[in-house]
Amino acid sequence: MYPQQPYGRQGQPGYPPQGQQQGFAPPPSHLQGYAPQPAFGHPGYPQQQQGLSGQHGGFAQSRPDQPIDVTYVCDENTARRLTRGRALITWRLPSKWGFLLALPAFLLVRGTIAMTSNGGDAKIGEMLGAFLVVLAFELVVVALITGVQLARVDPAFLAIAGPGQRMSARYTADAMELHQSSGQVTNRYVDIKRVIVSGGVVFLQPVGTRGFFVPREIVPDEAVARLRAARR
Repeated sequence: MYPQQPYGRQGQPGYPPQGQQQGFAPPPSHLQGYAPQPAFGHPGYPQQQQGLSGQHGGFAQSRPDQPIDVTYVCDENTARRLTRGRALITWRLPSKWGFLLALPAFLLVRGTIAMTSNGGDAKIGEMLGAFLVVLAFELVVVALITGVQLARVDPAFLAIAGPGQRMSARYTADAMELHQSSGQVTNRYVDIKRVIVSGGVVFLQPVGTRGFFVPREIVPDEAVARLRAARR
């Protein structure tokens, strides 16, 4: 509160004109021109300063040319999570189903050719039944193998994602740099033909490779958007 300004008697010199606010002196010179800030939520309230991307909690997205750096220290569950993710994501890959369908399709074609070459008529119903029997047998075998994979931790994942192992990734404007205990690898976004996110695991498959699995923590949403945008 500013000190009260004494005034003379009414009608004498120094008494303020009628209608002028009385009781307080004007603010000091270093405070003159100050405008109070509007309340939160009202028009004119200054926006919260926004930080870099890759961090949590209401931050703005980075520009497409701004690198994203992420580091993650694996815990006791990371290797098992990668093992389970690989076992489940593999069922979504076209190569998996191509392998499963190759054998029954080969037997179907071979049986049809053998019957027609011997002068017999190919019975579509019987051939299709044999095809389905072989496919069902393969599915049972692969399901059992998947169950075994889910019950144990892959030593390869344990070597690079065991407790205390550090992983880091850097996403530039056109490439992804992955740093693991096994070494460093760089892949351009345009060379990554498949990106699958499943729970806490991400599968990335560059062209000409079988792909690799990484924890979700080092592939944030903004990095996933960059990886997928390059494939459009």
